[in-house]
Amino acid sequence: MRNPTYLEISRHRVFYFRWPLIKPCAAGSGTATSLKISLGTRVGSEALSLARHLSYVGQALMKQWSASGMRYDEIRASLRKHFQELLARRKSEMAAQGRLSVMHVGALQNGVGFAEEAIATGADILPHISDDALAIEFAEKYCLPLAPGSNAFETFKVEMRKAYRAFCAEVLAHDQSFESYDFDETAIPSASTFAKPASGPRHTLADAAAEFMAELHRSDAWVKRTEDQKRQHLELLSEILPGIHIDQVTSVDLQRVKQVLLNYPRNRNKVEATKNLSIDELLQLHGHDKLSVRTINSYLQTYAGLFSWAKRNRYVSENLFDGASVKESKKQAEAAQREAFSQTQTDLILSELLNNHRGLINKDYQKWGPLIGLYTGARLNEICQIELSDIKEDAGIWYFDINDEGDKKHLKNTASRRIVPIHDQLLALGFLEYAEGLRARGQKRLFPEFSLSAKEGYGRALGRWFNDRFLVQLGIKSKELVFHSFRHGMVTRLIQAGVEENLVKAIVGHTRQGVTQQHYFKEGYTLEQMQKALREF
Repeated sequence: MRNPTYLEISRHRVFYFRWPLIKPCAAGSGTATSLKISLGTRVGSEALSLARHLSYVGQALMKQWSASGMRYDEIRASLRKHFQELLARRKSEMAAQGRLSVMHVGALQNGVGFAEEAIATGADILPHISDDALAIEFAEKYCLPLAPGSNAFETFKVEMRKAYRAFCAEVLAHDQSFESYDFDETAIPSASTFAKPASGPRHTLADAAAEFMAELHRSDAWVKRTEDQKRQHLELLSEILPGIHIDQVTSVDLQRVKQVLLNYPRNRNKVEATKNLSIDELLQLHGHDKLSVRTINSYLQTYAGLFSWAKRNRYVSENLFDGASVKESKKQAEAAQREAFSQTQTDLILSELLNNHRGLINKDYQKWGPLIGLYTGARLNEICQIELSDIKEDAGIWYFDINDEGDKKHLKNTASRRIVPIHDQLLALGFLEYAEGLRARGQKRLFPEFSLSAKEGYGRALGRWFNDRFLVQLGIKSKELVFHSFRHGMVTRLIQAGVEENLVKAIVGHTRQGVTQQHYFKEGYTLEQMQKALREF
């Protein structure tokens, strides 16, 4: 006789009935997972009859238990315990390894935004798994009486979204706490308050800045727009600190630079009232539009780059601008954190690109440009300068070879040079057929209608159409949501799906961190590894 799974025979040939207390309970959780009762018989038919009756009773009790659901305070307590453990783990990791990477900060910031949208609309928190599935997994892990479709189940999903939002915010707050120190006693200025002159010839700040710019121009490190921006930043620095040698710059000068930037007018040289004012006169201005915190920090990053270069060349012994930044207010940070399209917005964009409900898609690039952005996370100009010869295949995997070889192509940095598998969805939508049609017509570039702009590369037409018309017509245009949001979305969702950070960086063209990655992993990730990761998107 074949015994049912709930019947067992002891070494004395006595039948026992074993019944799971609840299916989700995992072994080793510290809670009994089953009930074992002796049936007091060695006769198989008797044991089977008794076991069937007991199993019926057990099923009825399980159904009643599940239907009873959970109290509201029990739901919150279970979520609190779960996310407290996750938070403690994150804090421990930061204590051992240091602060979060920019990529992880971005993912958490987007996580807050996605959770807020989920709370407001009932949408799923994560794009790759439904909230129903998350709730079921949670119930199974912690043995909770949550029956799908019950009131308790729906309440749990609502509270889960709130808890996830709070968790992301707590991790970000903990990371931000490392931004400063809090001492009980007044800090005593150290000898490093002032930069010590380095050995070697002395250079004025303006001369050093000019040499810095010339060297980077020769190395072709920046696109023209970025180079012009950096030059403007450095011209302002020389105006704030005129005639000074670079090795004479002190922390006092650093504070003056910050003071000027905090009151610096937007579009100073374009506004009649401000273009001829001196630095001291600018400091006295009131009621004008000022630079955003992000723009101020971009100036400070330029200055940090200059002083880092000067230190390498022994013009200074210390980079006083290293780590210099202006902290955003909570309101500003919240306004700037939504840089990725939400899942609802992504679905709307995708539907319009594929179905053209509003008649906005009139040219091939208006369809394929955003689709490539969505499914690769590539930069706008990287997409717009793709040549047909950059679409390649290796061992059955089609990929984009993103490079700066060809007709006036340009990449942001060395890490931008990479290969990216063509997503399965692009293949299914007929991308290869589109490219083959261009080859048949004798074209060399994927988007032959794009002309080169000195400041914006090949991406000007697509960027303007997408940002200023397409998003506006869809009703989702904001300062934070632009074509580049596809890139943030790719990073956010791959990290949320558990893809290793350096693999994400390899896909989107960010510099990988760590000695192992930079010096011993020069071959990089394989196409198979990247393809598997992209399938998580």
